[in-house]
Formats: sequence, C-alpha cells, structure tokens
Amino acid sequence: MAKITTECECSVPIHEAKECFQCGIPITGKPLQYTVDGKKENFCCFGCYLIYKTTGVRGEESTAVAFLGKFGFGYFFAMLVFMLSTYMYGAHLTPDDPEAQAFVGFIKYVILILATPVMLLLGVPILRNAFSGGRINLNTDTLIVLGSFSAYFLSVYSVFTDKPSVYFETATMILVLMTFGRYIETSSRAKASNFMKELLKLSPQKAVVIRDGKETEVNIEEIKVGDTVKIIPGEKIPADGVVVEGQGHVDESLLTGETKPVLKKVGDELYTGTTNIDGAFKIKVNKPSEDWTLNRFIQIMKEIRATKAPINRIADTIAYYFLPVIVTIAISAGIYWYLQDGFEKALIVFMSVLLISCPCAFSIGAPLALWIGLGEAMREGIIIKGADILEKLSSVRTVFFDKTGTITDRNLQVSHVKALNENIIKLACCLERNSEHPVGKSIVSYCVQRGLTEDCKVEDFKVHFGYGIEGIVDGKKIYVGSKNYMRKLGFGIPEEVAQIDRKAEENGEIPVFIAVEDRVAGIVVLTQSIRKEAPKVFDVLKKLKIKVGVLTGDTPYFAKVIKEKLGIKDVRAGLMPQDKLKAIDEEKKKGRVVAMVGDGINDAPALIRADIGIAMGCGTDLTRESANISLLSDDLRKVPLAVLLAKKVRKVIYTNMFWAFIYNIIGIGLAVSGKLTPIFAALAMVLSSAFVIANSIRVKNW
Repeated sequence: MAKITTECECSVPIHEAKECFQCGIPITGKPLQYTVDGKKENFCCFGCYLIYKTTGVRGEESTAVAFLGKFGFGYFFAMLVFMLSTYMYGAHLTPDDPEAQAFVGFIKYVILILATPVMLLLGVPILRNAFSGGRINLNTDTLIVLGSFSAYFLSVYSVFTDKPSVYFETATMILVLMTFGRYIETSSRAKASNFMKELLKLSPQKAVVIRDGKETEVNIEEIKVGDTVKIIPGEKIPADGVVVEGQGHVDESLLTGETKPVLKKVGDELYTGTTNIDGAFKIKVNKPSEDWTLNRFIQIMKEIRATKAPINRIADTIAYYFLPVIVTIAISAGIYWYLQDGFEKALIVFMSVLLISCPCAFSIGAPLALWIGLGEAMREGIIIKGADILEKLSSVRTVFFDKTGTITDRNLQVSHVKALNENIIKLACCLERNSEHPVGKSIVSYCVQRGLTEDCKVEDFKVHFGYGIEGIVDGKKIYVGSKNYMRKLGFGIPEEVAQIDRKAEENGEIPVFIAVEDRVAGIVVLTQSIRKEAPKVFDVLKKLKIKVGVLTGDTPYFAKVIKEKLGIKDVRAGLMPQDKLKAIDEEKKKGRVVAMVGDGINDAPALIRADIGIAMGCGTDLTRESANISLLSDDLRKVPLAVLLAKKVRKVIYTNMFWAFIYNIIGIGLAVSGKLTPIFAALAMVLSSAFVIANSIRVKNW
C-alpha cells in the first residue's frame, strides 16, 4: 500500500548532492544513469534524458523548449476536443433527432481518442511526480493530477455507459494550461541564470599545450598542473598560470571590474576567461582546473543558487502545510455540494478548489525574485554569497568602513624613507612580498621601481592583525609595522625616526617602522588619498537612513581629515582588531543589522563578526571566506548599489507574497461557492503565476 506523505518538492532530501546532467537541479532520491558520449551521467528522471536526446540542449533552456513543445502538441489536440465538446453540448437542442444523437454518440469516442494522448504526454509525467517512490506526495502536482484525471476517468466511464457527464475538455485544458504555466516559469528561471551560462562560455574549449617540445591542441579538461600553454594575441586565457615567456596587455575587467588593460610580464599570473590583447605568452599551469579563478567563480554561483533566504523557507513551510489544508477544503466542499446538487456539481467544485489553490505563484514568488536579484548583482561585479545574505542586506542599518584601501585608494605612495642602510629596506621588501595588505604592496611597488629588490629566503612569516608582520629574512629577524607594534615588542624608537613619525602624523600620513633583531632601524612614510567616489557614496547611504562609521587603526590626525572631507561624525581612530569587534558588537546589541566593509585580508575578524562582511577588490581572489559579499573591483559605489538592489528585491518579494495570498483567498472562496469552473480556475492560476513572474522581472529595473 502506498504511503501518504505531505511534503513539497523542496523538502525531499538530496541524494549525495548530485546534480541532473540535463536540468542541473539537485537530484531527489536515487539518480537514473544513462550513457552520454561513452560516460555514465546522472539524470533526475527519464524525461530529462529524453529532452537531452531530442534537443541536444542542456539546462533550464532545454526544459523550457520541451515544455513549449508539449504545450503546442497538447494545445492542438485540446482545441479539437474543445470544439467537438461544444458541438456535443449543443446536441440537447435537438433531442428528437435520432441521427444527431447517433452522431453525438460517435463524437464522444472521437473526443476520447483525441484526449488520451494529451493525458499520456502531459498528465503521466505529473502523475509520476505525484506518486513516486511508493508513496503519495501531497504536492502541487498532486492537486493537478486529482483534478485532471478525475475529470478524465469520469468522462471515460460516461462514454462507455452512455452517461451525460463528459468533461474531456476540462481534463485536457487543465493540463495544457499547467504545461504553459511551467514553460513560463522555467523560461524565466533560465533567463535569471543566464549570467552563469555566459561565464561558462568565457573559457575557451581548446588550448595549445607544449609537451616534449611539441605543440598540441587539447581540450580544456585535458590540461594538467605543470603543463606549458601557448596563448596568442586575441585569445581567451584557457587556464590559470604563471607567465614563463612573453609580455603584453590583458583585459581582466571580467574579474576586477577595471577596464584598463593590465601589463603582464614574466612572473605575473594570468587568469582563466580574461582576454589576451596584444601579448604572445607561454604560461605554466600552477593549479588544478577546479581551482582556476573562473571555475571557482562558477562554483560559487552554483552554491549561491542552492541557498534559500529566510523568506523563501517561510514560503516553503507555508506551502508544506497549505496543501493538506486545501485537500481537506476541497473534499469538504465536494461533500457539501454532493448533498446539495449531486455528484456532477460536487466534482466540479472539488476540481475548482484544487486548481485555483495550486500554490505555484506562492512557490515561485520569492526564489525567482532572489535569482534575478543575485544575477543582477553578479553583472555589477557584486558577488553576494547566498540568497539569505541578499535578504539580510536589505535590512542593514549600520555600515562600518575600514580606512586603508577601502575609503582611501588602495595604492599608497611612499613619500619618505629613512633607514640605517639600504639593505634594511631590501629586507623589509622581501618580508612584505608575503603580505596582502595595501601598505605592504605599496612598499614592494616602491622598492621595485627603485631597484631595491633581491631574492631573499623568508622563513616563519607571521601576520599580527592591527600591528604588523614578522619573519626571518636571510637569517635576520625582521619586524615591519606600526608604532604600537614596536611598543608591544619593547623596542625604543630613535629620536631621528621619532621626528619623522611626528611630522607624518601631523600631515595625516602613515608611518611604518622597520626593526631588525631588537631595535628600530628605519621608517617608511606613505601618503594616502580619499577615493573620489567616497563623498557621494556616504551621501547615498545617509539618504537611505543608514548610519555610517569608520573604524581605523590609523592616527587621529587622518581621522580628523576624514570627518572634515566626508562629513562622517563616527570616525574611530587608533583601533586594534579587538576594538573594531567591540564597536560592531555594540551596534548589534542595539538590534541593528551591521555591515563591515574592508579589504577582506587584514579586516577578516571584523568581517566575520559583522552581520554582513563586504570585501573589496576580490577580482582574482574569490576564496575570501571571511566575506559574505565580494566586490570584484575597488569601486566604493558598489556598496550602496548592493543595498539598493537588496531593498528592491525585498519589495518585489513582499508584493509577490501579498498577491499570492489575496489571490488564493478570493479564488478559494469563489471555488467553494460553486462560482468557478475548473478551466477558469486553471487559467486563473496561470495568470497569477504570470503576474508574479512579470513583477519579479521588475528587479531588473532597479
């Protein structure tokens, strides 16, 4: 005996987290395996395998094409059924004409023959989903199956027993309308995921690999770590690797958002999917394909699409309990009308209640808007790592910014250098090569420009967040960091270095100290400038009624400059990492959703502690786990842009939920009162889904 369960499709456990080769959705239950190009692939159902074999197109687009084809076939036969049924219903006008009545009896069988393939093609797949795994799944498909097949089998019985209750047109039109509705839903989801498909197209399918001195063209999948790949001008970079020969400019706008071409030479790294403009390169592949930047990007996209926002989970929960309630209402209404007007009226009301209450609009209202929103964010170079993050972002009330590399330009300029000798600067440069901090990168850039670089052996490299770095360089213990770091180490600062430090603080500059073994031996002073877009960014956030603050470990002097130029009242200077965490916790205790914006490296603790961590400049580093949101470029305007998008998505979702709720209340009321026919109930359900889809598309106009 089949076991009855009350679960929607989204609540079924995922088997080994496998994805369908055809449609790409997680497979529920045990996957079906079919051979494709000599390799066994997993399919969620035979239908997906059939679609792949007939169309050759994979993903939701092929599913949409299949739904459209089924709709066309079903619509043709259903219209014939509808027209013949109209003639049959008109036969009561000539009850005394034996020839007319005989012809009507013949037409009933013709209609049965025309309706049956529609039920088989459109109805059986839905029937399988409603009764699968040896159990009855009380889901939206069950409602459709109960309505359409009840009408069909009653009509078959009536044909063979010469009864008047023939509803083939109702049974077939229900399925045709449902199929068309699912075509609309599937095509909308396909459009919402087009950005990921575009990413997949960015990687070339072939590459020229040099093995044993010979150039061989291979598929991308055949490239291995250690291979040397040849790239000519105009080609897409096929793999991540280090340049071993050649020089030229590369367009990395896909990953960094920067339109200016980047000069690449020996020792630099090239990334998959970027475009070689004018260089002839040979690169050595330095990581496996799953770790290539573009592939990592695509994997993140898949993980994002698998997440659900709280509002989405609420919708799923409501649908979970909504379905058994509707079945109960439908049965109760059917019994009432059976007692009042007989079986025929009871069946009509029963089917109408089931069809008008099918929660398709409710089920797609939240996820579709979220998918479109996440897709739009990706197009803007804003990687929001989950639908739940997007929803939470819409409620943010406080945004804290780090200063260096965030509201100031990432590239700092060295204005003054003082050291006991030139070798100390070289040792500091060797140590800073291991750092990702903007200060470290600026020092290395300064040394490279002046030829103060050399190969050094660096050991025991350590980062002390908020203070500096340390390590053993060519056998000498080197420390590079702030004044507080030197004090923490117990090192005294020579007077000539202290004078430079005081002057730097007065000018709002950044002093960085260099210590060798147990004493301060040099100082590097860096100047910084506020990003030109910063004033407008903070103005927009204030207009959105979001509190803005700056948390920095820098001196109070530059904090004063920020207050004056940007009009920010809450600027906290001289902070250690734990102080930043304390500031975030204080805001969270007030019940405010807090976001922290930083560079994702030295601000990792603060990004984790905040409700939403936003890391800037992540174009070629998408593995920064500390951030909930990664901005591919250093453009500060992306922060308010992300907030505005999140608010737009939330507004659309609430509109969808409100419409679906009101629609169901009104529709169920009409159906229970017997004022709605099954065909109009099915049509109303399709129109409701169309409204939700059209409303969700408004996210694109944010």
